[in-house]
Amino acid sequence: MLPVDECATACLLELVIHADDLAVSLGLEPVAFSESAVDLVVVTLSRIARRRHGNLAVIRAMSRPERSPAQGICVF
Repeated sequence: MLPVDECATACLLELVIHADDLAVSLGLEPVAFSESAVDLVVVTLSRIARRRHGNLAVIRAMSRPERSPAQGICVF
């Protein structure tokens, strides 16, 4: 069973990602979420990316694009 805070984080992650997807597909400006919401989503995506790709790949992708993996870093 997922604790309430982790469930809320997962819902927020989905909301932010899908709101952006919808805005792009409709040619609209993206929704402006609060800084705290975006911070939580970025931290969560970073943690998922680290588990999937390893610390070094994420550090390289975020700091040195020429050293990032050829396929990029995708969390999902």
